[in-house]
Amino acid sequence: MPQALAVIAHEPGASGPHLLDRALAQGGLREAIGQRISTALERSGACSAVIVPALDAFAADSPTATDPALVEHLLELLFELGVTEASVGSTRGTASMWLENRDVFMVADLLGYRYETPSGRPYDVIDLSEDLSPNVFGEDGPLARTDLSRAWLEADLRLVFSANRTDDDDGYALCLSTLLSVLPQADKDYHYRHRRETGEVISALLSAAPVHFAFIDATVSSHGEGAARAPSPVVTDTIIAASDPALADYLGAMKMGLDPFVSRLAAPSLRRARPTPQTRILGALEPYPGWVNVSPALLASTAARRASLAGDRSIRPVLQQVDRDIFPFKDPANDWLNKTLSGLAAAGGDGALLTLANIWLGEMGKAAETYGVMIDKDALRRREAPINIDPAKLRPADYDGLAAELLGQAALLRGVSADADGVRWRFDDGAVLFDGARRIAQPFEDFTAAVEIHRTIQYMNDYIGGQALATRRDKQGRVTRQVERNLYLPQPNYTAIGGGVAIDVTKIETIEYTPRRQRMFWKTVKSDNDSAIADDGVVTFEALGEDTLVTIWGRQHFRLPPIWAAIDQGLDPAMKRALVSQAYGQFFNRTFANLEAVSEGRDVRIGKPWSDAPEGEPLPVERLSGFVRKLQSEGRLDIPAALKGAVRASAEVKPLRIDADGFRHFDAAAFSAPTTTKSPLRSAMRDLRHAARVDAGTAE
Repeated sequence: MPQALAVIAHEPGASGPHLLDRALAQGGLREAIGQRISTALERSGACSAVIVPALDAFAADSPTATDPALVEHLLELLFELGVTEASVGSTRGTASMWLENRDVFMVADLLGYRYETPSGRPYDVIDLSEDLSPNVFGEDGPLARTDLSRAWLEADLRLVFSANRTDDDDGYALCLSTLLSVLPQADKDYHYRHRRETGEVISALLSAAPVHFAFIDATVSSHGEGAARAPSPVVTDTIIAASDPALADYLGAMKMGLDPFVSRLAAPSLRRARPTPQTRILGALEPYPGWVNVSPALLASTAARRASLAGDRSIRPVLQQVDRDIFPFKDPANDWLNKTLSGLAAAGGDGALLTLANIWLGEMGKAAETYGVMIDKDALRRREAPINIDPAKLRPADYDGLAAELLGQAALLRGVSADADGVRWRFDDGAVLFDGARRIAQPFEDFTAAVEIHRTIQYMNDYIGGQALATRRDKQGRVTRQVERNLYLPQPNYTAIGGGVAIDVTKIETIEYTPRRQRMFWKTVKSDNDSAIADDGVVTFEALGEDTLVTIWGRQHFRLPPIWAAIDQGLDPAMKRALVSQAYGQFFNRTFANLEAVSEGRDVRIGKPWSDAPEGEPLPVERLSGFVRKLQSEGRLDIPAALKGAVRASAEVKPLRIDADGFRHFDAAAFSAPTTTKSPLRSAMRDLRHAARVDAGTAE
């Protein structure tokens, strides 16, 4: 297709398949799909297609999931155009952490996928967390050193078919949100919203495996304050089809009457696919009649709630409306809380009570973060911050002038007396120039072997996360040029009380090596959160007899939050000098201690690491209920009889047994869902898949 194209097909009272056919018939979309299929057939004699639909529904016929009949109609079309192998693909989502029956095959079955098209052509349902291609995303970026489905990567035709729904987290959840289900980790919220910046995650996914065509099922949509939590269906009689998922989302958000960039998840991709004069858009863009969006207050409060990892992960199972007959809760405590408190989501009609609860949880998260910054740094979470500039756009001249520029500024400390901590410093145009040195009782060769100089910044005081990317190495493999992004705790730490944020700086660096000296220079080129104007420096490791002399020089100019900026302006000069002297004395003492510890093989990192397990970490409610059960079993806690009864009643479906490997076995009849289609092929496919999982040891 020579240019980006999107079609909005709307016809009151029309069936979904008719609208899909109409969307594909306009503007050449059907021909474009056919051309891609023909190219694959000419190349290899086969053509594979994978469609990723929205499966994140919690009841049959929910408008938050793509209509299976529409997906199967699209599959029928693909087969007619020459596709030789087609699959519906997805992965487990966050709800699988707290609900039973949420694996891909069971969800697809319960939502109505039949493993064959209306004309009887078979297709497969595949779990995209299986058969992964390793390290698809390389060594840098938001998905560095992670894997991706081989089936998705190698498909000749990659398609996404989302439902049409509003969303507490992003305002709307369309094609780009549905693409999260391509990624293999099960707890999507933990790994792709809390741990990483979700918008950059989606951008990285699209760069590694672009989507060829995108569709939005807006025949029956879900709108309102709780479209995903408590679906509110509305007939919208529309199908949106596009050559790019970001373009589909752009138009889908406009049809809701939203600024498309309200979504943090979609915004980075939208900026790369913003419509241009060359973009062809067919169909009307007026908003859906009677459409209700998530209120700005609820949207903002949900974003605030994400400041509390524990609070956010605890409340989501509580708020979700669930058909317990097909998706029973795993933990009785979550089930009881959901039954008791799920009305919170709709309280007040406009989500006012939930907004207040979100704000409270967010403030609790901020309080815990502030406590960690000032009192207990090991309780904090390490930050994962990918490189946010394009190293390929840097010129040799950007690196070559660093040494001369920084050494010239370092000379401005000549003649300045050191304070009691051995630190020299002075003000310069709002910045602080400073340096300090420490003699470490280790031979230069041993010290530099243990402390790689290009990693020095990662060992400095209050470093909480980041990423480094070598752009040049010497013949010995040592890094000589590097791009690095660093995050430090708010500086000074006490500014966290008044709204201080992490110092987020991206730098370019050069490193020099001689037999008796190593030196690294760095200069700030970007601060994503505008927390720093400058954070430049030089570190030197130098042989000094049998010891190593470490010298650090820097130029720092950090932005203070408004309340601290006002206090700073009114400080007595002597008091201000005392505070600066104390802050840099602490920085040097702790940084030098860290470097010495690293040279001795000790870990100096602060903060807790994230779990790499697909399921992330146990939910806070599960930990709490486990603790309560432990106290009860030890006779140290007496649960009231009424509460015991509520918990017993909440566990509507209990496993028949739990085997030695921890697998939970249920009576299949308890989970049976009514179905109007009795397909022998569907049953056979399910039986074969079940047998395969038995052979693999994942089922009985």
